[in-house]
Amino acid sequence: MFKPLTRADIGQIVDLMLDDVNRRLSDRELSISLTQAAKDHIVANGYDPAYGARPLKRYLTKHVETLAAKKILEGSVHQGDEIVIDVKDGQLAC
Repeated sequence: MFKPLTRADIGQIVDLMLDDVNRRLSDRELSISLTQAAKDHIVANGYDPAYGARPLKRYLTKHVETLAAKKILEGSVHQGDEIVIDVKDGQLAC
């Protein structure tokens, strides 16, 4: 019935979800950005064709938001900073 989502579609969904996270961080004047490698990693690991884009939200929460929260709690991120997430050794990292 539905046309399968393409990698580009999933990438746009990741962008929308990240925009939502950044809106929630705006009161702290913080933002998160993803390198292209990180975005590709999320698309490859967070998308399941059987379930569509639903698992992406859980993946972003578990991996991206958790990484950002750890940085904030460590005190290594200050008001006005941008948290850049990339891929290192096959894992997402700040």
